[in-house]
Amino acid sequence: MRLFIAGVLSFIVGIMSYILTLKLVWNESLGGDTYAVLYWGGFAFFVIAFPIYLLTIKFIDFISFKHKYIFYPLSCMLIFFVPTSFITISLGGTFNIFSAEAILFHSFFLSAGLVFGLTIWILRRKKGLVNILK
Repeated sequence: MRLFIAGVLSFIVGIMSYILTLKLVWNESLGGDTYAVLYWGGFAFFVIAFPIYLLTIKFIDFISFKHKYIFYPLSCMLIFFVPTSFITISLGGTFNIFSAEAILFHSFFLSAGLVFGLTIWILRRKKGLVNILK
């Protein structure tokens, strides 16, 4: 259940970041592309990024005992280029992760990785959210 909460929360934040980047950088909105962005963003997140995030968290648990509050979000953020590369290759056929379109995916996966790592760290603490809300 904790993984589901972390996954859905990070996906929602990623979509919001995508929409905000689209508005701030290009002064555009999703318009009629809302369902396509949600579908393909969800597909890319839950099929590609989510398993990578889980493997990253498991790897950090294996090698580290301290400072997980830093390593979880930082490592989940640093692997943003993997799903972005997959998307840019599948949509455009090129491996250009520095293109203008890739910036939208960078914002999505960087913010989703940050939220996923922090959420997993918070929920894995002894009492989870109870400590945070006090």
